[in-house]
Amino acid sequence: MDSNRAQMTVAEKIDMPEEATAGPAGPVLDGRFSIHLSQRLSDFESGVNMVVQATDLQDTSAEYFAVVSNPYSDFRYPYAQLLKENRLPGMIELMAHGKVRFSETDICYVSVFDKPRGGPIYREGEAPLQESLVLNLVVPTVAGCLKFLHKSGMAHRGIRADNIFFSDKKQRSLVLGEAVTTAPGSAQPAVYEPLETAMSHPMGRGDGKPADDIYAVGVLILHLLGGKLPASDLSADEIYKKKLEMGSFAALTEDLALSSLVIDVLAGLLHDDPTKRWDAKTLLNWREEITSAPRRGRGDSLAFGKILFQSEEYSSPRILAHAMMRKPKAALEIIENGRLVKWVKSAVRDEEAAAKIAQIQASVNSSRSDKNAGTAAVTQAIRLLDPDGVFWYRDVSFCRGALGPMLLWAFQKDDTEMKKTLAELLSSSLLQTVTAEEMRGSAERRAEWVPEIVLNSCYDHMKSKQDIGCGLERCLYELNPKAPCLSPLVLGSHVSNLSEYVEIAEKKMSSSNGQVNPLDRHAAAFIMCKSKGLRKYLKTLSSNAPGTADNALAQIKIFAKLQASAYPKPLPGFCRWMEEMQKPILAKIRSRLRQEFVSKKFQEAKKTGSLGTILKLTDIERQLAVDSREYDNALATAEEAERIAAYLEGASQQRKVDAARYGTWITSVLAITSLVTSMIVSALYFVG
Repeated sequence: MDSNRAQMTVAEKIDMPEEATAGPAGPVLDGRFSIHLSQRLSDFESGVNMVVQATDLQDTSAEYFAVVSNPYSDFRYPYAQLLKENRLPGMIELMAHGKVRFSETDICYVSVFDKPRGGPIYREGEAPLQESLVLNLVVPTVAGCLKFLHKSGMAHRGIRADNIFFSDKKQRSLVLGEAVTTAPGSAQPAVYEPLETAMSHPMGRGDGKPADDIYAVGVLILHLLGGKLPASDLSADEIYKKKLEMGSFAALTEDLALSSLVIDVLAGLLHDDPTKRWDAKTLLNWREEITSAPRRGRGDSLAFGKILFQSEEYSSPRILAHAMMRKPKAALEIIENGRLVKWVKSAVRDEEAAAKIAQIQASVNSSRSDKNAGTAAVTQAIRLLDPDGVFWYRDVSFCRGALGPMLLWAFQKDDTEMKKTLAELLSSSLLQTVTAEEMRGSAERRAEWVPEIVLNSCYDHMKSKQDIGCGLERCLYELNPKAPCLSPLVLGSHVSNLSEYVEIAEKKMSSSNGQVNPLDRHAAAFIMCKSKGLRKYLKTLSSNAPGTADNALAQIKIFAKLQASAYPKPLPGFCRWMEEMQKPILAKIRSRLRQEFVSKKFQEAKKTGSLGTILKLTDIERQLAVDSREYDNALATAEEAERIAAYLEGASQQRKVDAARYGTWITSVLAITSLVTSMIVSALYFVG
């Protein structure tokens, strides 16, 4: 197999993970960890993944749990690699991760973690924790873990009350739970998120920054000391607005009796300006390093005047931006009538932003024929009012770099409206325009956003969205290069490369006697994203309807190429599928003899299990070309024969008299008639 990989020209270089084996104890990962699907562990579950018991075959006294990832979940591979290479203090240990085969086609991505033996530190509805326990055990444990993690440039994005556990049965030490197997921040209650990410979709919060973890620690302290989720009686919108109006510290500590020590710590953690928030090192050593009370955040800065929007006056640009998200039609009105430009210039006193909004106003006024121009204008205006906030477009909102997980979520839920919105966004140049503006001169921003080359590629794919292998499905795999193929044919087999796709598809083909479709829109998008040299076949597919000979031949060629480059083994299931696919091709051959010849050759070549060999031995393309040429010649001959016959039948009475006179003439006519009849029969050989 390795020698074949070196010769690949069509498929991408395959990086195959070590395949798990099924031992006597059941499905096993890394030859060591047995996975028990029947033993659920709900205390460790979050999001869409399932958590079950795992057993160490090398040490039966050890306790582990396994996270079985949903095919649509966003696994954080760089984070997992960091945990595999380093044992972080105070962090739950990742023992192994990879594919586990539960049956021939039931394959899941599984992560095994060391299991805390003392249970979670807090369950919702239980009594509040003592301040000494929180400040002397919880905070140092979390801070020590974050200090190492942040030094590596990564954020945990899963710090919350139900994700901290006692590591031992005597409950003397703690570990911070995992945040590897789900999209960063996706399991966090909205109140745990800072202003920059709070209004995004849970799956669209992005990798975030170390400062986001620090903010979450502040909310964690309030949660544990208060015995309930902070602001639990408010909606996400209400929490966000209250934080902007009062500042996070004031909004979340309102009406709470807290000690001066806790107040000082929270002031350093919950500051709404990330640059003024403590870092992990300061949090770890706050008793020694903090000599005076930290300043408290005050929410959004206020303008020097107010603007009326939907019968309410606003003096905060960020609160106005939030209101505009909720009322986009009214937002478009204050852009078109110039009131927003005037307010930003005179009250916010931001000349640069005002000039850009003026350009947006002029653009939307000159693009009234474009039904999406108004939405794009509102989006751009919101970005100028709140440049650090979420990216909003119609019914979706997400943070920098989080478009990929958003698409995964939309396909998992089969959310038609969300998919429609994301397709519209990717079909426009709006995202490129906004990101280019933000990234100009900022290397940090460039790293946060989706690479421009990927956005441009998705833009091109959306232009050809009607074609198989393009559209939103193609963008899904471009934006999530590690995502498994989500084709119904292989869903649940965690197919991550072309070799695995052909292998699993073959098993499904064999079990169904070839009666399945191996090239639906997801499969085509996945294959095109992972391969090279197949674009010409994609064009043929797009220009010829399903069921036609040209379409069928293009599909056969695609899988013949994939077999040769990615999975050079016999494919009897695909051969059975090919037998069905070639029916319209054979129907295109007019010559019965040639049809029989090709069919016979196919049955002989079918025994090899090689699609390429079948194509070679049947020589189908040349047979089609020759048949077409001979058929055209036969038609021309038949037409000429019919013309001669008509001429003879319409001969004048005089010629018949003359013919009767001369025996030679009669003989000639009979000979010619016989020849014409022979020519017509020859033509009918092709036309049936």
